Amino acid sequence: MEHLAARNVVVGAGAVGSAVAYHLASRGEPVVLVEQFGLGHSRGSSHGAARITRHSYADPDYARLMPSAFRAWRELEADAGRSFYVRTGGVSFNPPGVGYADRVAANLAGLDVPHRRMTGDEWNAAQPAFSLPADYEAVFEPDAGMLAAAKAQEAMIELARRGPDTRILIETPIRRIDLDGERPTLVADGLTIEADRLILAAGPWTGRLLPELAPTLRPTRQQVLYFRAPNPAPFQVGRFPTFIHMGGGEDEAFYGMPEFLGPGVKVGRHGGPDVDPDLQDSTIADDYVGRLRAFLARHVPPLAEAEVAATETCMYTVAPEERFLVDFHPARRDVIVASPCSGHGFKFSILVGRAIAEMATAGAADPAFEAWKRRP
Repeated sequence: MEHLAARNVVVGAGAVGSAVAYHLASRGEPVVLVEQFGLGHSRGSSHGAARITRHSYADPDYARLMPSAFRAWRELEADAGRSFYVRTGGVSFNPPGVGYADRVAANLAGLDVPHRRMTGDEWNAAQPAFSLPADYEAVFEPDAGMLAAAKAQEAMIELARRGPDTRILIETPIRRIDLDGERPTLVADGLTIEADRLILAAGPWTGRLLPELAPTLRPTRQQVLYFRAPNPAPFQVGRFPTFIHMGGGEDEAFYGMPEFLGPGVKVGRHGGPDVDPDLQDSTIADDYVGRLRAFLARHVPPLAEAEVAATETCMYTVAPEERFLVDFHPARRDVIVASPCSGHGFKFSILVGRAIAEMATAGAADPAFEAWKRRP
């Protein structure tokens, strides 16, 4: 069996793992990045053309970190020599009594981010593709937009390769992690890797590799549809914003974004059933399609009967209260757990990567990221 010793080992080459490798390599640190599939694979949480980014958070812990996340993406763009952020504007809206738009607006005001509060009628007048009930509450953030997800990950990997000592192992599934010895040891087929510092960014597989965390991490299946509008002009970048709808129930959170590097307008529901991450299921049930069409009929009627041009599935790894988990292992300071981001982590991934690189090299977490620590 081949044996490899390394200072920094990162398991998982999704958005967070790629960002960690990039930030460590940028510091001159040697990095071994281990991926069980190929780079850019579609079996985890980070694939796809685009992800929404925004300052518009109802949770103040996340809202206050978004200016730093926007800056971190700009720094990556400068390093890579190309852009990944597409400004579209973004609207958050809800029925009366939910309070989501109120909390978003309060956080935007606290961050001094330009925004506008509107009623449903006012929003419809500004964006005729929508048909919100008159008493809906909405808040528009002109600086919200999208990140070119796949292209950003490719750039982070490319920049990590430029480090003084970066090694990337693909098609290398880790079968188990041994934490009983002096240093963390990873066991793959025909290979053991001994690490001075281990960063686990394995997404839905985190609970498999660290069973003690499994009870609090739920891999869930997400389903996304791309609608091809009969008249595509109103749904292009520059005319149609990203949107987030928050209803009164747990299954009433919907989102969407304009056509971008894909076959149509992307629409999905936030949340889904628990899944086994090793059992891939790319089918989209008719009742799910019906739920999205019913939502669109009430809020974006021109898309309600539009052709479904493509579908996509991915996974969220949901932590308690849909928070992130970015922390040292409860029993070891040489193991850092990251990337269970509860389905809203891509926009933060570049910032999470930087925080983890700092944790790995300095041995302490930045107090600004206290909200991401593991809770008892």
